[in-house]
Amino acid sequence: MKSVWLCAIAAVFFAGCGKPFLENVANAIESRRAPSETQMIKALKTALNDGAANAASELAKEGGFSKSPIYKIFLPPEADAIVNNAKLIPGGEKLIDDAIARINAAAESAAKDAAPIFAKAIADMTIADAIGILKGGDDAATNYLRAQTSGELKAAFAPKINAALAKPIIAGVSAQKSWDTLTNGYNRAASSIAGKLAKLEPIKTSINDFVLDKALFALFSETASAEAKLRADPLGAIDATVRSVFEYAKNSLNKR
Repeated sequence: MKSVWLCAIAAVFFAGCGKPFLENVANAIESRRAPSETQMIKALKTALNDGAANAASELAKEGGFSKSPIYKIFLPPEADAIVNNAKLIPGGEKLIDDAIARINAAAESAAKDAAPIFAKAIADMTIADAIGILKGGDDAATNYLRAQTSGELKAAFAPKINAALAKPIIAGVSAQKSWDTLTNGYNRAASSIAGKLAKLEPIKTSINDFVLDKALFALFSETASAEAKLRADPLGAIDATVRSVFEYAKNSLNKR
């Protein structure tokens, strides 16, 4: 008799709560179920592709680098002597400002092609990779991409950076030409008698390699930021599969 009463009370309770309550219960139960291997891979690839695309989009905007307090690219450390001795070069201060402006514009231009490069690198992710990433830290996916694809991305991205640096941007002058003009002027001063007496060292840094490294650093950093945000708040994701997989990873998988 007691069980009959319990069933009756339960029936009245659930009937009173209505369909929305039952749907929430069903969704809660569903969210605790282990996602399939296919769902795991799909979620990771979707999240990483979205994160990479958003990162590239933000950095490719006008001012994405030049106005960023984090990613703005200044002259290489080897050029500190140039900055400190700008008065030795005719129009030196303006050359420095122009070089920095063109360098950042080049990085913004190159960032437009970053998303497809990341997408290609993400395409071959395995289930073993996916599980390891889901059980990893806030930047596990980004670290995986960095460790597995940095060389390939750099090789693929370098021509785009080089082309952007060589492309006339401001007043028909490229970032490459601006850097060469700046360093050549300084190196002439460093090679002069006065420069030698002052023990100035010629600058040999490749602006291409320097900007490439800075651009890739920015892309990986932005991807890591997006990944950390997704892990902290999986329910904020738009894609349902991404939500369910990362919610499962947050609440269940990492507790094993």
